[in-house]
Order: sequence, then C-alpha cells, then structure tokens
Amino acid sequence: MKKISTLLLLPITTVWLWSASLSSTEITNMVAKIKEERGGINLATLETTVNPFPIVKRQPKEVQKEEVNGVVLPKEEPIYLLSAILNHAAFINKKWYKVGQKVGDYQVAHIGNNVVTLKNKGGIKLLSLKKNKQQFIQHHKGY
Repeated sequence: MKKISTLLLLPITTVWLWSASLSSTEITNMVAKIKEERGGINLATLETTVNPFPIVKRQPKEVQKEEVNGVVLPKEEPIYLLSAILNHAAFINKKWYKVGQKVGDYQVAHIGNNVVTLKNKGGIKLLSLKKNKQQFIQHHKGY
C-alpha cells in the first residue's frame, strides 16, 4: 500500500515542485499561449496533398503469374523449418512427418539424429537442427 501511495503522489509532487519555480506571470503567459488559435494548413492545400501512405494491394500467391513480359520467373522455393526430431519423426513447419510422407513438393527420404533429407525430381534438400540450416543439392544428369 505504501508503494502505491508513493507512486500516486510522485506526479503530483513533481508538478507542484515545477510550478513552484514559475512565477504567476509566467504561468499566465503559458496558459495564454495554449489558448491562442494556431494557423495550421488551409483546406485547399490539404485536398491537393498527395497521400504519403499509398495502399499496395498484393495478389494472392495462387493468382500471381509466373511469366512477366514473356519472361518466365523462377518459382519461389518454400522454406522448410525443421524444429525437432523424435521417435523417427521430424517436426517440419509445425507438423510431424515420417519417412515416405510428402512435405510440399518433397518426400521425406531419411530422418537422422540431427538431419532430415527431402527428395524430389529437382534435387535433395537437407534440413538440419543445427542453426536451422538448409541445403539444396541439385540432381545432375547421370546420377
């Protein structure tokens, strides 16, 4: 209770000490300045001002085109975050997976102590628990 009363009295005491150092003329002048009408911006200028906060609408990922002006853009590779490995199962992107199950475009090929191997047609992705590293190994012809 003592702490609460001290906290409540602190702002009052601070204002009282600050105002005690000012003369009544200084306080009257300060109040008069507060009451003065301030100019501001006129309505015509305000209406012609460009909005400094433009609204950018993004298309959902499914609608975004992969081709722009005849140039095919590479697909963004999703991020696969390995958070845990327990009982031969891997916790990737907040879901548990076992060997053989699909994770996005990949299939879980191997679950080790600290590493999970994901495979697809394009290559192999290694997910590591150490520093959340990701590696992608691209398949080459002849392998």
